[in-house]
Amino acid sequence: MVALALIAVACHEQTRQVTIGYAFPSFGRPQVEVARDEIAEQAAADRLPISIVFDSLGTDEPSDIEVERAQRMVAIPGLVAVVGHGGSRGALAAAPIYNDARVPQLVPLGTSRLLRTAGPWTFKLAPDDSVEGDFIGAFVASRPGIRSVTLFFVNDEYGAGLRDGVTAALKRHGITLLDRVAVDPGSDLATLVDGALLRGAPDAVICAARSNETGAIAALMRDRGHQVPVVAGDGALLLPNLVNVAKEAADSIYVVAFWSADATDSMSQAFVARFQRLLHRTPVSSDAMEHDGIMLIVHAIREAGPSPKAIADYLRALGKSRPPYLGVTGPITFLPDRPTRLTMLRLSHGEAIRVPSDDGQ
Repeated sequence: MVALALIAVACHEQTRQVTIGYAFPSFGRPQVEVARDEIAEQAAADRLPISIVFDSLGTDEPSDIEVERAQRMVAIPGLVAVVGHGGSRGALAAAPIYNDARVPQLVPLGTSRLLRTAGPWTFKLAPDDSVEGDFIGAFVASRPGIRSVTLFFVNDEYGAGLRDGVTAALKRHGITLLDRVAVDPGSDLATLVDGALLRGAPDAVICAARSNETGAIAALMRDRGHQVPVVAGDGALLLPNLVNVAKEAADSIYVVAFWSADATDSMSQAFVARFQRLLHRTPVSSDAMEHDGIMLIVHAIREAGPSPKAIADYLRALGKSRPPYLGVTGPITFLPDRPTRLTMLRLSHGEAIRVPSDDGQ
């Protein structure tokens, strides 16, 4: 059964309800609670009632389900913008619905470069897969003794885009790519790993994959006697699942993040404190990105007005006629040359810790 849930921030004045859609699965509700707490804290200043509506579908749904989710979203009265969908595939599948309805779609986590041309009402928050691929390639090239790599990738918009970005970066850095291996949730990973090893033993493995595939590949490499670094894209950063799947091989894994909870700036520290107070855990990169997506739309409503066109115009103006929006993850614009804030984390005893800047960064 599919359900829609409404979380509203109360207001003392009777005025039109302004609704933001949150197009993530139901496990995203805690992030919404953190945003609601921050919105409520600020509500007295603007006296504008803002609600967040989210859909309770599960994760890893087919593209047609994401289209249906978008269709439900645009039918909500008072909807002014949507934050979502979760990954590149879902966001791309849903983009035509939002563009046809002329509703701003802010995508916090999708990295596919195709999102930049998905339509004028789609706004991509995360760096392109080409930028992330270059970051991974530079990191691998900086590690002592790494001259050859095997690349595993999930065969979808996320994995294929990151595969291409990594491949180009490795070529620029003179790193030999022994093999590129496509995987999917139903793949026999043991057979794929064994086949890749027949083409040569790599000095490192790169995974443009998610936590299940990355963890399993790291464990299989260790079982085959190849205890090499496994460097993964942002899609693998799902804890504790990544650690649980990798088991003893977990400490060999490095993973890209858009933000880290040990950031020392005041906005990050305030966000971490609020998150821990409400949810009793430390936020991860995706939490910060989704939070920035919601709060950016809230800020746009307050600055430009509660209409889809006003919000879209506001987002397009960031870094041009308006200054960048300062989010938890850094200054935000939607310009092609906007700054990125990628960092490399390493798993250690079940925790993801930042790789020091003098350690290959």
